Formats: sequence, structure tokens, C-alpha cells
Amino acid sequence: MEDPPRRSSTDGFAFFLGMGARKTALELALRDGEEIVARTTVSNDPEGHSTLVSWLLGRGARPKKACVCMEASGDFEKAIAQRLYEEDYRVSVVNPRRIKGYASSQLQRTKTDSANGSLIARFGQREDPRPWKPPSASESRLQELTRARQALKKEKTRAQNRLGEAEDKAVRKAHENLLDEIERQIEDLEEEIEEDIEEDSELNDRCSLLETIPGTRLQTAAIVAGELGAPEQFENARQAAAYAGLVPRHRESGTSVRGKPQMSKVPDGRLRRAMYFPAMTALRFNSAAGAFGNRLKERGKEKMVVVGAAMRKLLHICYGVLKSGRPFDPSLHPGT
Repeated sequence: MEDPPRRSSTDGFAFFLGMGARKTALELALRDGEEIVARTTVSNDPEGHSTLVSWLLGRGARPKKACVCMEASGDFEKAIAQRLYEEDYRVSVVNPRRIKGYASSQLQRTKTDSANGSLIARFGQREDPRPWKPPSASESRLQELTRARQALKKEKTRAQNRLGEAEDKAVRKAHENLLDEIERQIEDLEEEIEEDIEEDSELNDRCSLLETIPGTRLQTAAIVAGELGAPEQFENARQAAAYAGLVPRHRESGTSVRGKPQMSKVPDGRLRRAMYFPAMTALRFNSAAGAFGNRLKERGKEKMVVVGAAMRKLLHICYGVLKSGRPFDPSLHPGT
């Protein structure tokens, strides 16, 4: 006896909108059943977003009848995702790796905005991606604060490099003053981040859980909580790692082409970058990450491969404690 067909949460919808978001434009393909019935391009600004809503309604693609699927593309998709969510549309924001994998499975090689919109629409119809929910106001503010801190950290590194290259006394003094100002601003932001976390019980609980992981301190916990969001949006730790760009990308073709494994690229690498120094610490002081790293070294893996694996392992652990709601337990990671 055959199993009954799996019921999809998108079964009741007639229309599927595929969207490719760029900085200035949104490329759209509307699918009705098995056919693309309309395509258009609108500007990626409030006026273009209103035009899109009117365009959908004019074709009968009302909120109860239409699903929207779009690729995550840095921050370019966030405003339109928010607008369509507020209009009551079912919105899914999908990691570009999933779309790329789906394209390969469909033997599609054409990479144009038009073809991509059609592909995303078909993906949304057949793969039933999870609905997207916007972050809360407190999550959005935490994300904004942590991103500003990361930007200042990068600027601090640049200023330190310029100071090291400067020979003139007056120039060195100017760079030293700039460094002092940047450090003051970083300290102010870190105080704001701590205060915001303390004032929000849910964020406070998440960050407290993350801080139980050796190698993860409050500022890293804040980045993870702000960028990763609620763990329920991912089915497993691997999906969370893919979202962060911490899944290795292998380049092989038979025996003729071989390349070193690299981290997958994602439009927004903030979470991946935030894992680097905590992973270095975890390799020394976190028994789970340390044992894992030692095994890789024994197998002859290069240093950066080990660090990348530790970053991924650390994020898996972060996801695990958030998903379970329980503090880090080293007995659950015996030499993994």
C-alpha cells in the first residue's frame, strides 16, 4: 500500500510569486499552477513595494491565495518581506544555497534575473519553505547595535594599521586620537547592548544560555541572538550553519580539478565573522571543540580548515542550547 502524498502547507494557494531582490530593483515571476502567468520588475523602494502589492491584487493574487518566496540577499529583501508580511502574505526568505541546489537538481543552468524569479516561484510551490516572521523590535535593535559595533571594530583595525605605517609625529598623533575615539564609541555601544539585553527577558535568557558555552562571551552571544534569531526558523543545526555561511564548499571534478575546501559565501557574513575569534578560544578551552580540532589535525587538516570546522561546531552548539533551552553540557559532546 502506497503512503498518502505529503500534505504541504502551501497546498491551499493558487499563486506563487518568485522574487529576486537587488539593491535597486525586484525581479518578479508569478506562477499559477504550472505556468508563469506574469513577470515584472519594480523598484526596491516604498513606491515600488506599493506597486508590487497593487500588481498582485490586480491579478487576483490576494494574500489568502498567494505565497511569496524570495532569496536572502543581504539586507535588500528585508523591507519588501516586511511589507508583504504586513499585507498578510505568506512570505518565505530562503538561503541562496537552497535555490542553487534546487536549480542543479532541475538541470537549470541559465542564470538571469528572469529565469531566477521563475525558479524561485517553482521552488516556493514544490519545496514548501518555512514561513518567515520579522524580528521583534528588541531583536531588530540588538541587531542594529551589534552591527554598529562590528563596523567600529573593523574601523579600529584599519586605524591601527594606518598608525603602524605612519612615521610623521603629527600624523601618528592624529591616528592615536582617532583610535581613542573609536574605542570610546565601542565601549558606549557595548554598554547599550548589555542594557538592552537586560531589559528584554527573552533576549536575556538566550544570551545567558549562549554564555554557558566556553568561548562565547556576552558580545558574541548578542551577535548570535541578533543575527540567528529564533532557532525555530531552522529545522536543524546544519541549516543554521548554512545560513551563517559556515558550510564547506568543495571544488572537485573527477581527478582533474581539485581545490581546497572553502566556506560557502552568503550575502551577509556577519555571523560567520563573529564566530572566528570565539572559535579560536573554543579550540583551547572548550573540550568539545578542542577534541574535534585535535582529531582534524591528526588527520592532516590545515590550520584554517580546523578553524573553519571549529566555527561551524561552535555555531552548532549555539543552536543546540537555544533550541533545547538548556545550558551547555560538555557530556553531550564527548570528543566530537
